[in-house]
Amino acid sequence: MFIGHYALAFAGKKFDRLPSLAIMFIAVQLLDLLWPIFVLLGIETFEVEVGNTAMTPLNFISYPYSHSLFAAIIWAVLFSTVYFLFTKNKKGSVLLGLLVCSHWVLDFLTHAPDLQLSPFSSTRVGLGLWNFPVVEIIVEVGLFVTGVYLYFKTVSPKRKIAFWTLIIFFLGMYFMNIYGPPPPSMNAVAWSANAMWLFVLWAWWIEKKQT
Repeated sequence: MFIGHYALAFAGKKFDRLPSLAIMFIAVQLLDLLWPIFVLLGIETFEVEVGNTAMTPLNFISYPYSHSLFAAIIWAVLFSTVYFLFTKNKKGSVLLGLLVCSHWVLDFLTHAPDLQLSPFSSTRVGLGLWNFPVVEIIVEVGLFVTGVYLYFKTVSPKRKIAFWTLIIFFLGMYFMNIYGPPPPSMNAVAWSANAMWLFVLWAWWIEKKQT
């Protein structure tokens, strides 16, 4: 999943408008924001293996501290707790915790069996939707369109050009990742993955109050 994760961030505004879209972007992608850091530090590892699945050449060999179910729950609790300590918004903190955990659930649907249940377990799970491209594209794009619609109807962003440019950019990246050439190396993937922080800044700009 890629835009599917962001779909839930957009939809989250339907349930609580107080957490910013930028914070919700961090929540839904927290595991993937941590993952490249852990890879570059040598804590987790993967390989670029063309044909690993029909939709992605990435073979996730070991990422138990960012992407195991146990780790996802721990990161969710930590993230929601920090948010609550700063805002006292109980409803928002619960929502953000669920959004963090939603990343693992969506990955479980799409990944081959490579997701550990915990760093201490060798059991790996994943339903492998990436091996069924047509179904995956329908599910993920449908989820994204629904999330964007709910956000737009709930918030009606003032910076509409910035908003729709982001939506087009997301869709372009999604299909480029599917049909474009495989990445050249593991380090290239890890470093480029850190660029997801730019989406957080983009979301902040969309909702920043105009003066």
